[in-house]
Amino acid sequence: MKLFPKLALWMSAVVLAGILSVSLWVYAHDKRDVEEHAQAEQRAVLQNLAHMAWEAIVHDDDLLLVKYIRLLRQWNPGLMSASVVGPKGWVIAHSEPSRIGRTPLEEPAETSYGLTLSQPIQLGTRRLGTASVTFSQERLQEVLHIRLAELRHRLAMVSLGALLLAFLASFYAALSWTRPIKRLAKVADQIGQEKWNFDLGNLQDRRDELGILASSFAAMAARLQELDQMKDDFVSAVTHELRSPLSAIDSFLNQIEHEKSDGKWPAALEDYHRRMRVNTQRLNRFIDDLLDVASLDRGKIQLDRRRVEVANLIKDVLMPFELKLEERALTVDINIPQELPAIWADADKIHQILTNLISNAIKFTPDGGQIQVRAEPINSADMVRISVSDTGIGIVKEDQARIFSKFEQVRGVRTSVKGPKGTGLGLAISRQLVELHGGQIGVHSQAGQGSTFYFTVPAYQATVAPALARQGAFS
Repeated sequence: MKLFPKLALWMSAVVLAGILSVSLWVYAHDKRDVEEHAQAEQRAVLQNLAHMAWEAIVHDDDLLLVKYIRLLRQWNPGLMSASVVGPKGWVIAHSEPSRIGRTPLEEPAETSYGLTLSQPIQLGTRRLGTASVTFSQERLQEVLHIRLAELRHRLAMVSLGALLLAFLASFYAALSWTRPIKRLAKVADQIGQEKWNFDLGNLQDRRDELGILASSFAAMAARLQELDQMKDDFVSAVTHELRSPLSAIDSFLNQIEHEKSDGKWPAALEDYHRRMRVNTQRLNRFIDDLLDVASLDRGKIQLDRRRVEVANLIKDVLMPFELKLEERALTVDINIPQELPAIWADADKIHQILTNLISNAIKFTPDGGQIQVRAEPINSADMVRISVSDTGIGIVKEDQARIFSKFEQVRGVRTSVKGPKGTGLGLAISRQLVELHGGQIGVHSQAGQGSTFYFTVPAYQATVAPALARQGAFS
């Protein structure tokens, strides 16, 4: 059975059970009220008779009492008889005049279907007599039956009306739930077919769980679209990063074969060998990045922490870039205070992070620009912040958060930057390595005004770090 009829029937059944339960409770409650009201009317008749008898006896007006009892029968159709017995035991008033002057023992016994109520008539402590009324049980049951029948009729009409409204509300509620689910199912099918232009209508405006689900659906679809774009970018990047070096290597091998046949082999070997090595190194770096990403994602990277001097590490990182810096007339300013504490880190991993940041700074800074590398203590020297600034193309605000994700690159980089463009893995790897050290990485940048990438690592504390190392706190 589909969800809509199941929901409609289930809700209708619950509402029906609720209406029946309430109706039964109301019926039982009102039935008790009707019975109590009938008993109250009987007591009121008896009390009125006793009061009238008291007035008649006190004022010695038996005729008034006889007339009242006669009218009492007319006012109360369910009354079989009414009588007042005087203090000497004689009947002084009765609905049947023939019984006046007799004793109650001389009166015929009432039938079994009569209900007799009696009440003494008092004047202070003096007993003036007894008032009695007898009601027809058959008549009382008939009146009670009529009142209860009217009550059942009213309850039935109200219940039917409520049930009809409940059925309509149940179907409306079921539709309000199932229609959005159908639309979400349709959208899911479109997403499965990589159709990103779907319509959720006003589902995201709802304030219930379906609205939250629709918003989550939209966010998921947007992220899937980004991942789909990232997949395309990844395929494009991998294709470029693999095909370009391989094509170059193949071309140089063909050239070697050609020049070898022309007798030029020894003279050209050195240049071809250098170019092949450069392209082979590109392939190795790309494969290493992929392996690093996989290892970080699986938590397989282990840190070999030790005391590291930041100034020496930065000099080691900059050394391989000296030739490139000179070729492009780039100046590097190193700003490291003498009192800067050493860091407690894996030297190779910090070297990898700095290499990536400085390589990016060189890549995105135009010829003749400036690069600044600085380090400073923060948080009362508990952490050290290392930053790399450039005067390059800068990064728009929308891209600053996403560039630390895998395979993400600054928009327009392939058209605005010459030379190898990279795969978008360097910053992702750097972010994970920094977080593995317990630090943070970030960027401050404006388009066209350069960028500053920074990261933090714990400072080395001579009295604490060795103890932690002995305890195996760092691996």
